Amino acid sequence: MNDKKMVYVVEDDGDISEMIVLLLSNADLEVSASATLSDFRELLDSQLPDLIVMDVMLPDGNGMDECRELKESSSLKHIPLLLMSAHAQSHLVISECPADGFIAKPFDIYDFIDRVKLQLA
Repeated sequence: MNDKKMVYVVEDDGDISEMIVLLLSNADLEVSASATLSDFRELLDSQLPDLIVMDVMLPDGNGMDECRELKESSSLKHIPLLLMSAHAQSHLVISECPADGFIAKPFDIYDFIDRVKLQLA
């Protein structure tokens, strides 16, 4: 039986996504990455993650809108969600959606891992 925590990463920048997947895998976590909200929703249909890390600006939608929908869903609202953005300010994002945290890009990799682990504790 696999006891690793599952993290879904929704990030359309391939380099950033690849780096996050590597960081989280090295932290002994299972990771699935999606570049679009539609791919992310397919993942959600197959398995629920222990944490979602989502970019705000995605090619097929807005991470803040998706966050709001997830947090309004009785079956999904318990899943911690960290939003990321290079453009938005944290207080604006948090006021728009009930994310469990905000990560400004570019980010410090050690701080990123610490914040992920805090959500999974």
